Amino acid sequence: MISLFLLASLSAPVPAVGGKTVALKAGTVHAVAEGRSWTGGATVLVRDGKIVAVGKDVVIPGNAEVVDYGPDAVLAPGFVSANSNYAPFAASSRTAAPAVRALDNVDFFSTMYAADLMGGVTSAYVPPARGRLIGGQGAVIKLAGDDDRRRVLAESSALHGAISDEARQTPGYWEIPVPATAQTGLGVEQQQLPHSLMGAIVALDELVALGRGGKDVGEYGPQTAGELTALMRRNLPWRIDAESAEEVRAISEWAKKERVPLIIEGASEAGAVAASLAADSASVIVEVPILPNSSGRDLGRGEDDTWPRFDTASKLVEAGVRTAIATPDFVRPRELRYAACMSLRGGLSGEAGLRAITLSAAEILGVADRVGSLEAGKDGDVVVLNGDPLSITTSVVATWVDGELAWRATGKSHAVVIEAGELYLGDGKYMRPGQVLLQDGVIAEVGERVAHPLGATVVRGAAAMPGMIDALGFLGLEGSSRVPATDFKLGRIVSPGDSVDRKVAKAGVTTVAMAPRGQSNTGAPILAYKPAGAKLDRMVVEDPCALRIVWTDRNNRTESGKNVRQALEKAVEYDKKWKAYDEALAKWTPSKDAPAEEPKADEKKAEGSEEKKDEPKKDDEKKDKDKKDKKKAEDEPLVGVWNSHVTISPFAEKHCLTLRLEPMGSTVFGSLRCDPLSAFLVPLYGTYAEKKLSLAGYGSRGKLTIDAEMKEAKLVGKLTLGSTVVEFEAGHTTQELPVAARAERRRTKSDEPEIKGKPKSPGVDEKLEPWRKALNGEVMIVVDVDRDDEILACVDAFAAVGVKPVLYGADELWRVVEKVRGRIAGALLSSQIQRQDPDGGLESLSNRYLELVSKGVRIAFHSEAEEGAAELPILALYAVSVGFSPDAALRALTSDAADMLGLSARVGRIAPGMDGDVLVLDGKPLDPGTSVLRAFVAGEEVR
Repeated sequence: MISLFLLASLSAPVPAVGGKTVALKAGTVHAVAEGRSWTGGATVLVRDGKIVAVGKDVVIPGNAEVVDYGPDAVLAPGFVSANSNYAPFAASSRTAAPAVRALDNVDFFSTMYAADLMGGVTSAYVPPARGRLIGGQGAVIKLAGDDDRRRVLAESSALHGAISDEARQTPGYWEIPVPATAQTGLGVEQQQLPHSLMGAIVALDELVALGRGGKDVGEYGPQTAGELTALMRRNLPWRIDAESAEEVRAISEWAKKERVPLIIEGASEAGAVAASLAADSASVIVEVPILPNSSGRDLGRGEDDTWPRFDTASKLVEAGVRTAIATPDFVRPRELRYAACMSLRGGLSGEAGLRAITLSAAEILGVADRVGSLEAGKDGDVVVLNGDPLSITTSVVATWVDGELAWRATGKSHAVVIEAGELYLGDGKYMRPGQVLLQDGVIAEVGERVAHPLGATVVRGAAAMPGMIDALGFLGLEGSSRVPATDFKLGRIVSPGDSVDRKVAKAGVTTVAMAPRGQSNTGAPILAYKPAGAKLDRMVVEDPCALRIVWTDRNNRTESGKNVRQALEKAVEYDKKWKAYDEALAKWTPSKDAPAEEPKADEKKAEGSEEKKDEPKKDDEKKDKDKKDKKKAEDEPLVGVWNSHVTISPFAEKHCLTLRLEPMGSTVFGSLRCDPLSAFLVPLYGTYAEKKLSLAGYGSRGKLTIDAEMKEAKLVGKLTLGSTVVEFEAGHTTQELPVAARAERRRTKSDEPEIKGKPKSPGVDEKLEPWRKALNGEVMIVVDVDRDDEILACVDAFAAVGVKPVLYGADELWRVVEKVRGRIAGALLSSQIQRQDPDGGLESLSNRYLELVSKGVRIAFHSEAEEGAAELPILALYAVSVGFSPDAALRALTSDAADMLGLSARVGRIAPGMDGDVLVLDGKPLDPGTSVLRAFVAGEEVR
């Protein structure tokens, strides 16, 4: 049915496609025609399925769909497979069957094309049959498209045949006479040529003679002469399979003698006669001898045995022969790019290799007016790659046919490969060059050449390094100065990054140790998290990673360290109880007959009475609950976070509007975060009386005002910014801190009965748990201390319990560095990089960071700011400008900061298993002219 439809419609004009305009953009575009290529960004503009413009300065219409594959992607013409195994069916019983058409057996609805679209193949030659001297007429089709007529590039591309071994097994022809009689019998099998190379040439001579009107004795069938005559009048090429040099030479001489256009297929030994082929103007389709997904081949040990050659295409191109590259008959066209890659082994250039699977193939097949190159007027068939087309590690990202996306790489765990001229691992080591594979959010492989999974995004840069760590900052506090309790989990307040968080990450800071602004005598928690993370479950690195406590009492120096010693004493006592319990539990062996402890009598009584009370009072409880809920709604406190999702013109999508409010009497302080309304956090000031709220503040777009009212535990009102009015209804997220919070799972009491004789747990004290972890090296302690005598006392106190603290401030650490070296985890110095000797002048200036690092003390950079974290690399640059080592500064931003805060299992280095936090740079790290080109957090690019 398909072939009948095509016969009726192929003569009709080919319709235009779709009617839409698409602009495909990439860093590199290979047009192929005339060797044209563009780097540094170029565009292919396709309208109605046809290319209308290619180049760097293409004007993109406003109604165009723009698909930007990024600066590291490559666009090339859709690959043209000069051979395929499509439409296979039994060959004719005749040795020559020119009337057989491959197109009549094409299934345009077949699902087999999808696999080849994955390989970037958009067009392919379809043979009519194999194993015959003349198998029929080959066709050229597209592998995708909604209109079958448009998918046919050539109804009859060539007269397909062979003189190689494949054609020499043609059986004899036997036709039973009708009617069969005693005189005629059942007929006799008629032997058919060829059985040798000479027989093949003789048969071809006879067929050409028939096509030119010679006498037909019926040896090749009743319709062969007429069909050949029609095809030869159209000057249809003869496409003949020939493998050995002898076969290639014989068919070339035959075509020259008969003056017919010739395409040689197979041509494994054609390189030996390349010069004569060039002189005869023959075209050659080289089937590269690849065999993917197979074991090694035993190729024979004899002198006459033929082993695979990969230099044939190179020799032919060098001699000036028009050459296409194809896969063997038994290999899918999706391996076409691999076949071209293997031809590079024989000396073929990358440019010639790409031409051999695009424009040269299209020219040989007679379809170069529509496909094969990226030129105005040709079909919009484009392959998108993640690297150089013939690099062995490159793969196809997407395939477009007639300006429509026919295939694109997808997957549950999309891979990213970063290729850098210099790869800085973070610990002082580097690779030149180096590559990193990011997969499933982590670093999967590091090396000079890593795996490139199919469809991976490949990113290139002059250098790459681990994401930087702000060792103590305030990003995420949203202006709050409250100090949470020791047991508070700051991880509850984080939410996926906003535009400010993304700006910080693009500046290079991917991890922040978020600490409260205020001080604590019992230890304030510090959270290590990724502000620009897209998923909550991967944002928190460690919670807490450290506790911050103050040693120095500036009002009474004699009291300095008292609170720290008390905290350590409590922690040690608590830890002893748990160690004793763990030891007792390890020694305890439960008895098989040990009964569970019975509840005490008063507990039983309480439980029973409670059950009795519950039964008759359900209705009363419901009423009480309704009253309480109503009262709660009426008395809803203003303090905390209020969230709403609003629509802001001209944006169609909803945006998050977050209010953080802190009332002090009738006066209200707060902030607003909403990206379309302001590029930065907007400080707010106003009043709250009789459940009516009035606020004002200045954002990046000017003054804004808020008028709202408390209604049923919600803030309902409007926000005005110039002519923009936004109505909102905000719900109360949390009252704990002026930041967003996620609910924590409640701890439930175990239903398991206590076993008699089993050691009893000392009980969990949440406020002492972080200290206990610190004693066991799981949480770090950051101590604010300045003077040299207090530094020594502080370090001694922690050394007594086996803890190495991180010293914060530590202005006089340089005086006692020899005494504390090896006893502290590191130091977070103030931003004052240079120190002047009290007894010297300006000549005595020294670099504080350099002093400590040279003595073996680890240091890290910290911002003590919110969005100011983006300036962390600038702080490091200044330290380098006044004498600090660039390598040490890089470690201080990455691995040393991670080691100091106990984060080295996840961040700070580029190594397999670490989080996928990587920066791609356009120059060396900590060079003033270097910028962050792209930033990846947990394997995802920050955009």
